[in-house]
Amino acid sequence: MASLCDLCGLGGEIFGLSRRPQEPLDQDLRAFYQRFLAVTTHDVFRTGQWRLCERTGWPDNPSYMNVLAWCWERGDERYLVAVNFSGTASQALVRVALDDLRAKAWRLSDPLSGETYKRSGDEMAGPGLFVSLNPWRWHFFRLDPLG
Repeated sequence: MASLCDLCGLGGEIFGLSRRPQEPLDQDLRAFYQRFLAVTTHDVFRTGQWRLCERTGWPDNPSYMNVLAWCWERGDERYLVAVNFSGTASQALVRVALDDLRAKAWRLSDPLSGETYKRSGDEMAGPGLFVSLNPWRWHFFRLDPLG
C-alpha cells in the first residue's frame, strides 16, 4: 500500500519515515485503558468539584513531598487519587478534602487494580490517610460509605 508521501512523489526517506513490522497488541495495557476510560467518563470528573488534598510527612522522611493527591466529588460519587511523582518509594499522610467523611467507615476501592480497603473517615479527614507508593505508582480510589 502506498503512503501519502509516495502518492505525492516525496518518498518517505526524506522525512525519516519508514515502514515497520506490525507490533503485537499489549493486552494488559489495552485492558488497563479500557478500565481507565470506563471510570473516567463518569460525570464526577467533568462536572464534579475538584479539590487538592494536603499531604504531610515526618521530620526524618521528606518523601511526602513526592506525593500529589486530589479528589473529586459530585453527589454520592467520590474519588481520591494519590500519585508518587518520583523515582523513589514515598510515603505520606493525605488529608482527604471531602466534607462528610467524619464519623463513618469508608470502603476505598480501586477500579483499576481491584484492590479494596476499609478506612475510618475520622482518620482520612484528620491526620490523613497513610499511603506508601513505589516509584511512579498511584492509588485511584472510589470512596463509598460502609453500613
